[in-house]
Amino acid sequence: MRIRRQWPVVCVLLFVGFVSAQSDPDPQHSTGTHRDTYAIYSMLMPGSVLTNLGPGQNQRWAIADTTVNLDDMNPKLAPDAALQPPGNNPKPFQEALEDFNARKYQRETLTHSFHLDRAYTLLSPAEISEFREARTSATASSAMRQRYSGYPGITFFSDVYFNPHRTAALVYRLAWCGNLCSQGEWIYLEKHNGNWVQRSGQAAVVSGARPF
Repeated sequence: MRIRRQWPVVCVLLFVGFVSAQSDPDPQHSTGTHRDTYAIYSMLMPGSVLTNLGPGQNQRWAIADTTVNLDDMNPKLAPDAALQPPGNNPKPFQEALEDFNARKYQRETLTHSFHLDRAYTLLSPAEISEFREARTSATASSAMRQRYSGYPGITFFSDVYFNPHRTAALVYRLAWCGNLCSQGEWIYLEKHNGNWVQRSGQAAVVSGARPF
């Protein structure tokens, strides 16, 4: 009589788990938090300073590949120092503020999860330094200037801070395009009918700002 060998159930489960891990190396990228975070980033690109430079200078967009935290901001400004919650429903704002206070010194690495109407590049800290040199230094090489000529500037984001139900969010955005050409602001958003809507935002820094 021929005996058929079968894998133990534990081995099969381990194998299935291994295959799943290989096919989805970062499962959190499919979570609702991830989708909401990048929906907010995408709708806030690139910032009014860069948008107002005109379509000829908006061929593609540059985004810092690491979020800024409170220490990176100049001036260092918490969201409740820049914004007031909506008078008719302040609780979601306060809950999002609690998330900020719990994570305000963390930084996150961004991924290519933006949904934009043009090409974009995530810039490393070294590339950001080069970009700034190309825009502000009289000794920058022509090759360096050419490398970054198609970008109007750089957009920096903080992490997005949510209330527990992810119906309210706070985020800091800084758009930089050169010396005396930048704008940083905290923005408060709420989700209505499945879509994020900006509720409030004001310029925290009109010019001269840089996060580092």
